[in-house]
Amino acid sequence: MTLHVVRAWYNRLPPVERDLPILILDGLAYTPNMVLAEVTRGSIVGERLQRLIEEGRLGNSRLEEEQLAKIRLKELLRRYPEMPLVAVLREGRIFTPSQLIEEIERGTPVGRMLVISEIEYMKFLLRLR
Repeated sequence: MTLHVVRAWYNRLPPVERDLPILILDGLAYTPNMVLAEVTRGSIVGERLQRLIEEGRLGNSRLEEEQLAKIRLKELLRRYPEMPLVAVLREGRIFTPSQLIEEIERGTPVGRMLVISEIEYMKFLLRLR
């Protein structure tokens, strides 16, 4: 994959995604803006990030993928006003953003469902390459 291809992938991303973490490498989360900057510079980190994109991987382990998803979800949920946001019908509960963050941190079934869904969405974004 060349800089041209990374740039094309970047341009296919929805603008809101460009400042949200999408890859994790050596314990650091990288946004598409950061990835493009590293690849443009031709750095070793950029080469490694580029390789992750080529291989369609978010990180080097399932644990890293889950950590990345949690970071993204918390960032997104903090952008919403503190009012009912999601209803879970089978539990008969309505969740605010802060309650959803708590569910994610505690690893409840609702929190796990959100994390798994976010991982799948991030993988979809990587396939835009």
